[in-house]
Amino acid sequence: MKRLLLSAAAGLIAVSAFAGTVAAAGQPFGSVYIHDQVVRVFGNPANVPDGTGTDPFAKFTNSTNAAQKGVAEFGPGDPGDSHGGRWAVYQATWTNGDASTLVTSWEQLEALAQSGDLTLTRTPAADFRCPVLGDPQPIG
Repeated sequence: MKRLLLSAAAGLIAVSAFAGTVAAAGQPFGSVYIHDQVVRVFGNPANVPDGTGTDPFAKFTNSTNAAQKGVAEFGPGDPGDSHGGRWAVYQATWTNGDASTLVTSWEQLEALAQSGDLTLTRTPAADFRCPVLGDPQPIG
């Protein structure tokens, strides 16, 4: 009986240690900009094969603005458009524009790309899953 209890305890410790590693290794909580609002997200270690992301999400490669977060096109309240945070990743790189500009919406991002201030490059190998949580909060 003691062996059974010791084995069960060791198993629980191993599972707890693994679960803690997964949470620490991922991005448990974070935030992104969607429609000029800050939205909380939860990192999920789900397998997302390269190129299968559905919701556009931009990561900045060279922003100098400390407040810059990722920018997503869709989020809560976008019926039929949001697919639960299965992100199709783009790299946003400032080229001619002011790298300190805070970008808080996909519309602003596209306008900056069209004007040549930055480039958007699709990076399918970076696709990931990160569900959106809670109500958006206004910026500022």
